Amino acid sequence: MNPRKTYFNHKAPFGLVALISFLVPSSFAGNNSISPSPSGPAVAFARYIGSIQQRDPFTESGPVMVEIEASLPALYKQARLLAVRRTDESERAEYAVVGMEGDAIVMQEVVTRYLQIAEQIEDLPFTASAITPANYKFRYLGEIGNGGAAAHRFQITPRKKRHGLIQGELWIDAATGTEVLQTGSLIIPQEKSGERVHIVRDTSIIDGCPLFRVSHVNMDTARVGRGELTITELPANPPQLETPGLKPLTRLVPSKH
Repeated sequence: MNPRKTYFNHKAPFGLVALISFLVPSSFAGNNSISPSPSGPAVAFARYIGSIQQRDPFTESGPVMVEIEASLPALYKQARLLAVRRTDESERAEYAVVGMEGDAIVMQEVVTRYLQIAEQIEDLPFTASAITPANYKFRYLGEIGNGGAAAHRFQITPRKKRHGLIQGELWIDAATGTEVLQTGSLIIPQEKSGERVHIVRDTSIIDGCPLFRVSHVNMDTARVGRGELTITELPANPPQLETPGLKPLTRLVPSKH
């Protein structure tokens, strides 16, 4: 057996993509018609500001199934991780690894590095990293159809060049103000100036409630070149996680202490 690879336990839960196919109604997935916007951008934006004060279903409202597919295209190497993310009492994310497979270099240089960046952003105060007028300038770009509904597009520009902020676009649902898409380049620390991180984060919603989130990340690193990740997140019900053999919660990134 190649010691550089590990493989999924066949008894582990199905991948999130397969699970999502059971949860999303066919009418939702296949409806390409665009509903008229029920509110103008100002009303939708006010609802967005109100919505970000609520508990985030992907970080604060219980366990989340996370599937990370990563690759180094230039080296033809790939890896995949399936885990359950929970938030501990200190409001830090912890992961219970369900399974992993693929190349160890990808796991270390791409997956672990992505989780380190996510941890650094998580350490920031919410008021310093939230996409709000206090941290960003907003420029309205217009209305666009989004999966059978309508969304308002805003260009977002950080007021100050601070770690963890993003330069790009924010799309919000015209009816509810819920974030449906975030795209752009992350601002990372000066000592990591050789790295560039671009993210497209797409949130699927039903009746204004986030259902699942898919993030596509490109990372240009100084050591191994360009890495690519697809991160799928699906909030899970606690009873469904009582799976025999589920490993104890383990932080995937090295401790700072």
